[in-house]
Amino acid sequence: MEVGMDLSVEGKSERIPPGSHICQLYRKVSEIPGVTARLLRVGLTASEKCLFAAAPAQVQELREELASLNIDVNAALASGQLVLHEERESFLANGSRFDPYFLLSSHQTFIAQALREGWKAVRISIDMSWLTSDAATPEQILKYEAASDAVFTFQNAPIIALMHYDHNKLMPGLVAELLKLHPISVVGKYIKRNPYYLNSEQYMLKVLRMSRDKDQGRASS
Repeated sequence: MEVGMDLSVEGKSERIPPGSHICQLYRKVSEIPGVTARLLRVGLTASEKCLFAAAPAQVQELREELASLNIDVNAALASGQLVLHEERESFLANGSRFDPYFLLSSHQTFIAQALREGWKAVRISIDMSWLTSDAATPEQILKYEAASDAVFTFQNAPIIALMHYDHNKLMPGLVAELLKLHPISVVGKYIKRNPYYLNSEQYMLKVLRMSRDKDQGRASS
């Protein structure tokens, strides 16, 4: 196994440091399992606790992908090192409402539990389109991503998070904003390091400036 490889897409690989959160924009849900399996394989062979949450069909595809990479999926599940979720309720406040801070808190709880159990770090992968379908506004999604950047990247948390979004269901403006909040993204067959990445502090300053400019525009009209 390539020890320095964390993420591989179409033959290109990247080393992903702890505290990273990565965005995958997909056009077909079948793109999720292959990318995720390679990210989780490294974690599973490096004594890290891993979680994947998506619709049942994608969970089954991930199991098959991991098996093809010589991972004993049943053993990983039995030991608690691998956690698979096919129901989204546990990630939603009161089982029905998307709350960016509730989801972030669930990640922090997962990290704390994994470290107590003796694992070195965690890796999580969630199909956000499945999770937020009919349950989140674009503003809530951006709050979640900005908060994740603030908490994980700046605290160098022992986590690598890979979040998947259906490109077909996102407004063009939301795609652009999501990319600004991720230093690394997967788009189609490519891994991209984003030159337009803004860390959460810079992003919030930008939002405040835009709000101030709008207020000044209204006042002068």
